[in-house]
Amino acid sequence: MRRLVYFFKTEKLQPGESVSKMIEITGYDLASYDDSGVTGNRSAYVLEQGTYRFYIGSDVRSAAYAGECHLEAQVAEQLQEAMAPVSVFQRMKPEKEKDGYRLTWEEVPVRTVDQEERRRKERPEGLKITGDQGWKLIDVLDGKITLDAFTAQLSEEDLTAIFRGEGMCSPKVTAGTAAAFGGVTEHLQELGIPAACCADGPSGIRMDCGTRAFSLPNGTALGCTFDEKLVEELYTVVGQEIRLNKIDSLLGPGINIHRHPLNGRNFEYISEDPYLTGKIAAAQVRGMAKHQIAGTIKHFCANNQETARCRANSVVSERALREIYLKGFEIAVKEGGAWSVMTTYGPVNGVWTAGSYDLCTTILRKEWGFSGIVMTDWWAMANYEGMTADKTMRAPMAAAQNDIFMVTSDAKASMEEDDMQKQLECGWLTCGELQRNAENILGFLLRSPALLHMNGRICQEELDAMNRKEDGDVLASDLKNLDEEENGSILISGDLLHPKSGNADVFGIHLKKKGSYRIHMKLRSDLGGLAQIPVTVYCNNTLKTMVSVQGSEGGWLEIDRNLDVLMAGNHYIKFYYGGNGLEFETIRIYLEEEHD
Repeated sequence: MRRLVYFFKTEKLQPGESVSKMIEITGYDLASYDDSGVTGNRSAYVLEQGTYRFYIGSDVRSAAYAGECHLEAQVAEQLQEAMAPVSVFQRMKPEKEKDGYRLTWEEVPVRTVDQEERRRKERPEGLKITGDQGWKLIDVLDGKITLDAFTAQLSEEDLTAIFRGEGMCSPKVTAGTAAAFGGVTEHLQELGIPAACCADGPSGIRMDCGTRAFSLPNGTALGCTFDEKLVEELYTVVGQEIRLNKIDSLLGPGINIHRHPLNGRNFEYISEDPYLTGKIAAAQVRGMAKHQIAGTIKHFCANNQETARCRANSVVSERALREIYLKGFEIAVKEGGAWSVMTTYGPVNGVWTAGSYDLCTTILRKEWGFSGIVMTDWWAMANYEGMTADKTMRAPMAAAQNDIFMVTSDAKASMEEDDMQKQLECGWLTCGELQRNAENILGFLLRSPALLHMNGRICQEELDAMNRKEDGDVLASDLKNLDEEENGSILISGDLLHPKSGNADVFGIHLKKKGSYRIHMKLRSDLGGLAQIPVTVYCNNTLKTMVSVQGSEGGWLEIDRNLDVLMAGNHYIKFYYGGNGLEFETIRIYLEEEHD
């Protein structure tokens, strides 16, 4: 068996030019995971006794023999059993013969540790809730109080609310993005907790609001470069672009393994090799971090197919998990410094990853030293072991240290939708566990631009970008979020509009009811009756209506148009102006007919 243990890319070489490279390979790079105890060291990475031959070349087929060494047996890292399968199955095993090896089979070791019992033993002690003492989160950053003292101010309702992210297109953050988390209620924001923003993007930032963004090579193309330096430089620029759009985390890189050529998500993932995957992912994460942007590595773990991905159970040995499906994540955390992780939709060995304590705590945090946040995939499920997963089972997520459930349309309104409060009241879930998760989220916010923006600490680079804005660009600083009035309509004042040819105004809105909506505009123009000024209206990047306004010689006009059926929840509205000379008094979006 040959294993990739190092790669590098030279600078451009001229004919006849050469370069020397010192390569360092550790015992851990060569070790295998013993999940059965056959080496006498169960649940450990073991460097087996024997001769190790090294091959160097441009690819595995043409690589030439470069030397060998003989190593004695040694334990590279002693760990503990985690995520082992519960069902017996067989795996292939090579057995040495005189002239080589023959194929044999052996039973895979099954689980001997109860992860729920492990969780109960390791539950953190809770902080005494003090109530609001007047401290803000920025006071922690400034060293005035400890994070524990700040967290103790949070009530049980606050702790349950901060567990919930909002999206898609939450009006609390940059319009057209995937989610908001952190300060998702009025009280959390009163405590100085900002709403942080996530944006999709396997190939660049996805903002369904008309904002222009770079289109990037996909994950597989980046893996094909075998160039960590180039990828890190690229994602340093990406991190800058993300920050200028007031986004705190890119939901990527995707780093699952190319296990099958027909996996519909392969384009987003990097490689079939876990080492290459981890190294390229680490480079992406390091690049974005230079601008305080977190790459959310996903989907953690063993997301091996798209078909039935919410239910397909990945039954896999602990050794295969560690050496193949977890290895890229491990490298991204240990070498890339990743501080945001997204779990999968489905189960591994019978436990949905969103509620897997051994995945989110035992391996990720205790073994790898991860100190960031873990979030679910959007509208994910969890289960109590032995039960079928359900969207209402969210207490196992919090108990596993999966800090954030993604997503709800409204964090406060959704608190009766699941079993969080019930399990908190009966003691299955503790306040200490919620405080621990809250501190993970607050720790993320203390590192993110969101806290700086909330407190007016904008860097010069961001100010310069706002001044360089071209007509038609929609920067995060332009985006405004609007609340619904008591009568159920959304009112946009003319003071918020910038009707200049080539300009666009974008507003995040929240609708409480599904139904047929209309838009009413009150506007005027000093131009004569032969003038025509087009205004195009989009909702969630879909064209809804186009109004060609005639000049009114200063008189007010009232125009009413249909927006069709809109779902309850978060949306954004965009107005694009095709000419000059308009003045708006108001724009009102109102419900014409409610739908079930």
